[in-house]
Amino acid sequence: MTASVARMIRTAPATFSPAVAIAARCLSTESQSPSTPAKLSAAQNAFVARSGLAFSSPDTLLQALTHKTFEHGKVPTNERLEFLGQQALGLYVTEFVHSKYPNIPADTLRDAVTAYTSNASLSLLGKSLGVQDVMRWKAIDAKKSNESYVVAKVTKALIGAIYHDKGAVAARKFIHASLLSKDLDMAALLDLKEPKRLLSALLKRQGKERPVSRMLHETGRHSAAPVFVVGVFSGTRKLGEGAGSSIKMAEHRAAKDVLMKHFLAEVSKPLLPSETEGLPEEEALSFSGSKLGDSAPIV
Repeated sequence: MTASVARMIRTAPATFSPAVAIAARCLSTESQSPSTPAKLSAAQNAFVARSGLAFSSPDTLLQALTHKTFEHGKVPTNERLEFLGQQALGLYVTEFVHSKYPNIPADTLRDAVTAYTSNASLSLLGKSLGVQDVMRWKAIDAKKSNESYVVAKVTKALIGAIYHDKGAVAARKFIHASLLSKDLDMAALLDLKEPKRLLSALLKRQGKERPVSRMLHETGRHSAAPVFVVGVFSGTRKLGEGAGSSIKMAEHRAAKDVLMKHFLAEVSKPLLPSETEGLPEEEALSFSGSKLGDSAPIV
C-alpha cells in the first residue's frame, strides 16, 4: 500500500449506520458457519413451521436456541444474540410507547417499557411459540425451576437473530405483532398521588383557570350509604367528574379522572422514528417527528 493510498484511507469520511453497527458487533465468532450447515431436529423444524421464524441458515436458529448452560458452552451460545435482542426490544418498545402516549410521565414510560420487555412477558411470548420444547439448555434441578427464565432469554435471542439475519424492519414488525399488539393497563402504571395538587399545577402551567370542584348531584347524604358526584371545572368548562361516599373522595376521584384523560391521551397511529420504509423518495427523506407531548408538572 502506497503512502498516498494510506492517507486516503485514514482521511476518508465515515458514515455511521446504527443498525449495521449493532448487528456487526453482535456477530458471534462461533456463528461463522462451517461448510455444512447444521441439521434441525424434527421438533425444531416443526417450531420453524409453526412460528414462521425461518433464518437464512439453520445455524442461526440453533445458536439462538442454545443457552450457555448447554454442554457447558462447548457449542456456540446465544448470549450475544440475546444482548442484541434486548437492545432492539428497548428501542422499538420505547419509541412505540413514547409516540402513542405523548403525555405520560417519564416514570410511567419507563414502567411500561419494563412491563413489555420483562422476563415474565418474554417468557409468556416464548412459551406461546413453543420455545421451551426446542431450546437447548440444562436445568438447575429436576423441577426445571429456571425454565421460564431461560425461555425469556432464548426469546430475546430469537429477536436478536431476526434483527441480525433479516434486518431492523423485520425485528420491529415481529416485536409489534407479538408484544405491542397486546393491551397494557397503562392506568395501573400511573402514580397519581395528590391528584388535586397535581391538577392545579398542570392547569397553572397550561395558563388555564385553577380547578374548581362543584357538586353535580348527591343521594342519601344522611344515610349509611351516601353517594356524591363532583365535577371539576376550569372556568365554565367541565374537565372531569368523580363519585364517592364522601365529598372529599369524590373530589379526589374527579381530579384523578382529569389527569387520567390528560396523561393517557393516545395517538391512534403514531409515526415512529424508525418507520420510514416505503415512504416516497426514502433516500432523500428528511424525517420529521411528531410534536412532543406534555410532561408531568412539578408540585
